[in-house]
Amino acid sequence: MNRILVVIAIGTGLYLPFSAAAKGRSLEYITVQQQEQQKVSGKVIHQGKPVRGATVRLKELELFAMTDAEGTFVFPNVPVGNYTLQVQYTGMKPIEVKAITGAKPVEIALIENSIALEDIQVVGQVSNVKGATSTYISRQAIEHLQATNLGELLQLLPGQKIGNPSFSGVNKPLIRQMGDVNGDNVAAMGTAVIINGAQLSNNADLQAANTARGGVLSNFSNSTGMGTDLRQLSADNVESVEVIRGIPSVEYGDLTSGILDVKTKAAVEPLQAKFRLNPTMRQAWLGQGFSTGKNGGALFVDVDYTHASDKQIQTSESYQRINTSLQYTHTVGRNKNLYTNTNLSFGGYFDNSRIDQDLIIQQELKRAENYDLRFSTNGRWNIDKRFARNINYVLSAQYGIQHGFQQGMTNGQISAVSSALENGTNEVPYLPSNYLAKLWIDGKPLNVQAKVSDNFYFSTGAVRHGIVVGGQYSLDKNFGVGKTFDPMAPPAALGNIATRPRSFNDIPAMQQLSFYLEDKVSANLFNRELSIVAGLRYDNIQPFADNSKYAFSPRINASYTLIDGLNIRGGYGHSAKAPGLIYLYPENAYADIFSLNYYKENPAESLALMTTRVFSTENRDLQIAKSKKAEVGLDYRFLKNKRVYLTYYNEHTKNGYSMFDQYNFATVPMYTVLSQEAGKKPELSPVVKDSLYVTDYKRPGNNVNITNRGFEFDVDFGRVEAIRTSFTVNGAYMYTKRMDNTPLVYARRVAGEAYNRLGVFENRGKEYEQFVSTIRAIHHIPELRLIVSLTAQTVWMDKNRYLNYTSRPYAVIPMVEGGAGNIVELTPAEIAAIPETSGIYLSIADNYYKEESWKPLWLFNMKLTKEFGKNYGFSFYVNNITNSRPLRNSTRYPDQYEKRNIPIFFGSELTFKF
Repeated sequence: MNRILVVIAIGTGLYLPFSAAAKGRSLEYITVQQQEQQKVSGKVIHQGKPVRGATVRLKELELFAMTDAEGTFVFPNVPVGNYTLQVQYTGMKPIEVKAITGAKPVEIALIENSIALEDIQVVGQVSNVKGATSTYISRQAIEHLQATNLGELLQLLPGQKIGNPSFSGVNKPLIRQMGDVNGDNVAAMGTAVIINGAQLSNNADLQAANTARGGVLSNFSNSTGMGTDLRQLSADNVESVEVIRGIPSVEYGDLTSGILDVKTKAAVEPLQAKFRLNPTMRQAWLGQGFSTGKNGGALFVDVDYTHASDKQIQTSESYQRINTSLQYTHTVGRNKNLYTNTNLSFGGYFDNSRIDQDLIIQQELKRAENYDLRFSTNGRWNIDKRFARNINYVLSAQYGIQHGFQQGMTNGQISAVSSALENGTNEVPYLPSNYLAKLWIDGKPLNVQAKVSDNFYFSTGAVRHGIVVGGQYSLDKNFGVGKTFDPMAPPAALGNIATRPRSFNDIPAMQQLSFYLEDKVSANLFNRELSIVAGLRYDNIQPFADNSKYAFSPRINASYTLIDGLNIRGGYGHSAKAPGLIYLYPENAYADIFSLNYYKENPAESLALMTTRVFSTENRDLQIAKSKKAEVGLDYRFLKNKRVYLTYYNEHTKNGYSMFDQYNFATVPMYTVLSQEAGKKPELSPVVKDSLYVTDYKRPGNNVNITNRGFEFDVDFGRVEAIRTSFTVNGAYMYTKRMDNTPLVYARRVAGEAYNRLGVFENRGKEYEQFVSTIRAIHHIPELRLIVSLTAQTVWMDKNRYLNYTSRPYAVIPMVEGGAGNIVELTPAEIAAIPETSGIYLSIADNYYKEESWKPLWLFNMKLTKEFGKNYGFSFYVNNITNSRPLRNSTRYPDQYEKRNIPIFFGSELTFKF
């Protein structure tokens, strides 16, 4: 399909500019026609009064203008033709009108986006941002959903399962993705979250306990290597969210999945207060927009507090969130040609736990205390030069203070501790058999970004080109103290891999430099509208270092009107995601192995010698994660207000990031005791033997291969006036396949068998299938300011299968003096001859070869929104209103049963406007 799109783009570029010549016109005519330019102008009003600060977009040329104090706007010197104007203003319903160059100014009347309107949207609306498949979620949809954070908005997307509000763990942004932890982390890390033009970054997040043994994990909650934690972002100050699932514009980078493009409230509004309550959460929000004077701008201020505890009968764990933000918008300049939007926000996020009295012996405690300060300013400068119509810029800085803490009792046999940072054998002290281990991880991640782009346009014959060219720079650095602990009470080693303190401030910064060019082509082909958006992006990671890596990302979207009301569209594109500091600069693996373990009750007679082998886990061959995405779809509008949208997609990320197991070999000197005198250290034998040890640790790599494909549908049946109810149906068939890119290496020690080889097993994976449909009936009585929506979601298919799980290896790695030998492939006879008692035989239960397939499942929800005049409001919702939770047995484990469906859940909200 991508070849077809490229042919269409090239063919269109060749045919259309010379279509005039094909009809007997000369190229000179085309040049003259380029110079025939006129203006498009108009006035934006609300209830007869001018609206200042409304955003007006000239869709075909991707130009923007802001209305002045008189509500007027103008696009001077645009090519002659018909255009589409899209107008947005906070609190108003977005509107789209047609305009013709040279005609009299168009008057655009905005309507308040109120529950009192008949045509109000409280579900996600199909949208196409520069041709990309997307869903637009308005303020009214957010308020009716009663969303407590941005993550809950994703349930409005086709095929997304509905869940209950939860703050118990990291809320990953997953779009078109199912699967296990590794697959989810890759998809979430590759999803860009953009707030008012500034992309959030956790590339400098290093809150992992020990990358060499646990990867990106720690006992406390953290989103290291997992993208943005959506719990941290309140939805109450959000004006709109555009969720881009398709092929995005080349203006967007550092991603492999989708985009959440968030616009927050930025206009003069009355003071508003919201209070929410449900069985697990209490939330309060307060916000108001102020005018700063007749010639000034608008300042919006808000504050949010949330307290949640998911386990009602266990209060030892809780989550708290405090958010506050200030956003100032202003249009300046003699001709009001510079629009600026400046945002300052602060957040505090607290994952707290207290010692569970039922587990007091273990003394387990985990805590994450994070603070986030974000500043951004963006603007548009309309200078109306030939090759610089609009200059757009974004400057942002994000600074975090992260305090992670975990503790637990270490119970077991007597051990010793080494603090060596280099290879060697040292005498080390013994540790108590029981002690309380505490670990502090303190990070201070900083992200700085700068982005500038230029919009201009020109015509070639009857074809209009809207050009965007720009560049972007970002820097990620962590200034934190890093990991610290009491050297005499260290975290317990896993196998032979121990933990060492590490300063984050010593880790180099990561820099990214990007450039992009895009052309939006608008034309009529056979008297039908054709639109093509094609561009190329170049990303360079660490451009000023010796480990620089780069990626080119071509992208194209095209749509064509086949007949009135029926459009066909398609797209193909590449994207690239930087690895982040956790993958670029992982910590060393420290293997601590006893060379002598001679413990006595009398410490003076004890002697512990420990050999430390240090392995660098840095992967100089780590590649930039890249994804390829293709789409094709049909859009059909009929009977005025009815719409059908169909989309097939195929996405592939072949080199996603993960921490995979690496085997290495260490030669360790082994000492023996020759004699022992009372009260003294033992005398060692002069005979020292070397022993070959196998150690495994985690190392970053491009080990995750993900394929996502599926079919999405979104049908809007419009409003049935007789019953004042509108109906929508959306859903998706989704397929996800996650495979490891490297084989599994495994061996275990078996008594009576030489430990001299490692088994090499096939690359493993898992695949998932799911088909979900969601029907929504929205009953709306404007006179009563009442909306009641009923949702029926059906999970028709829910399957998963393990792939390539085998008990016997297809090859072995011999252990030889000095390390490991080459991989030796086994013959079928040799494979079959491996006994089940062998150290390279991996026992796998028969259940692993069975497909897990659940029966269809139904979920019914209800939401109600009621306003009492313009000052008070009440909202209520019930999830799983029938409390249907059937007890179903697993097809993989028939003797195991599971309660399907989410528990019945309810919540309420009070709103006050002053």
